[in-house]
Amino acid sequence: MNNPLSKPVREQPDLSRRRLAKGGLALPVVLATLASKPVLGAAPYNCTISGALSGNTSTHGEEMRCSSLGRSPGYWKEHDSVWPNIDPNTAFKDVFVDAYWWISQNANAVELCPAQYLNCSPDPTLIQVLTSTAGMRPNLNYPALGRAAVASLLNAYQFAPDYPLTPARVVAMFNAVYLGGTYQVNPTTSWNAAQVMIYFESLYGTM
Repeated sequence: MNNPLSKPVREQPDLSRRRLAKGGLALPVVLATLASKPVLGAAPYNCTISGALSGNTSTHGEEMRCSSLGRSPGYWKEHDSVWPNIDPNTAFKDVFVDAYWWISQNANAVELCPAQYLNCSPDPTLIQVLTSTAGMRPNLNYPALGRAAVASLLNAYQFAPDYPLTPARVVAMFNAVYLGGTYQVNPTTSWNAAQVMIYFESLYGTM
């Protein structure tokens, strides 16, 4: 793991940034080419992947609470009638990789399963993944990573260009790590599923 930053903590630090540091994301690297400036020009630097990696050691204007940028899975679950750019009943595999199957828990929720898992059905929808229960079938990061990915996708559509991720990058990050792989953020740094989820969650609060 990389050495922690030596820069003093500012007053009233963003708790989500502390979680990023604990998750091994606060690395002394600035990803100058990670995000396209025309797309992410309005996103606060300290909330971008570059800012998370560098610990915001460079001066890029005022810091802000990253958790104010997006909405939580719970919010999007309750507002599925106003999802931006995508139908809640779209199959998850039509947007992300074919990661999940599902089994009914009750009239309002499903439990996610690994693909082709016994007694589970294929092709859960985005809203099913988002409303999946806390229970899990055997596999890595079920179902929290899927819920975080769907919420992050919606945030990327809804809040562009002020959101630090594009929809395509959200999809790429999930697809790279959902089975235990890593997402390569630069030639020397990669994130595992837990780190990707920490970053997704840092960009939305309880709303």
